[in-house]
Amino acid sequence: MNNPTYTFVSVSTAKPGKLEELIRIAKAPTMKMDKKSDGLIAYQVSVDKERNTVIVWSTYDKKETLYNFLATDQGKEDHGENEDMESIIETFVMYDLEPVSGRLLSKK
Repeated sequence: MNNPTYTFVSVSTAKPGKLEELIRIAKAPTMKMDKKSDGLIAYQVSVDKERNTVIVWSTYDKKETLYNFLATDQGKEDHGENEDMESIIETFVMYDLEPVSGRLLSKK
């Protein structure tokens, strides 16, 4: 397994009545990239229905793995460049993180 050196996290809230659409557009990019990049080590997309919020967490071998992919035509399409995100997303905050501790493999 590659060593994780970069984690991307985003926290998005949906506009009223748009949570299911937010879930759809939030989970698609990472799921698509998972099939195309060995540098994506782990990811999770989680929903907090009470807060109308979706959190995306993905860990990579290096930051360039994500950003170089997003710079390609395929990456832009997979990221949802053609989606009307403004009609779905109320707030969006993202974090570029350096992992300092954690466990990606299950305990045995």
